[in-house]
Amino acid sequence: MLRSQFLRSPIKFRYRVSSRYNLKRRIAYYGNRIKPHKGTDFAAAVGTPIMATASGTVTESAYRRRGNGHYVKIKHNNTYSTQYLHMKKRNVRRGQYVKQGDIIGWVGMTGSTAGPHVCYRFWKYGRQVDPFKQKLPSAKPLKKSLIPSYLKFIGPLKEQLDAITFNVEPSQFIVQN
Repeated sequence: MLRSQFLRSPIKFRYRVSSRYNLKRRIAYYGNRIKPHKGTDFAAAVGTPIMATASGTVTESAYRRRGNGHYVKIKHNNTYSTQYLHMKKRNVRRGQYVKQGDIIGWVGMTGSTAGPHVCYRFWKYGRQVDPFKQKLPSAKPLKKSLIPSYLKFIGPLKEQLDAITFNVEPSQFIVQN
């Protein structure tokens, strides 16, 4: 399995990182005081689907007028949890199991926010950390008992791929900048 246990972003469509995890961020709104930002903001249009970055159980699905707005928190295992803030609407309930890629809500502007985005928070051993600086685990490999049926299934496909011939010189594949 080449798939990662976690997706790098909770948003599949066009987005940009509008604010990174930063423990020394200064914000004019708060009197230019240092106010840590323990999440990564992904700016996107209101209504853009938000996906669970990994499979797990929803531990919180609530609304807080200040700060978070509509938010969801998912526990993936004893090490990792993720949280998604400022949603327009939530699509999951507490106690529900979600799979990687399931739509858990939609981008919004609830809580303390200046524009539409999802604030993605990544927890490791109960502490918020920068998701881009984590060495994330790979997904579990295919069970040995499933390998024979997998090889049988892909056999005809592999034969078709192996039968393809190319009438192109290898030098034509070299990309020059």
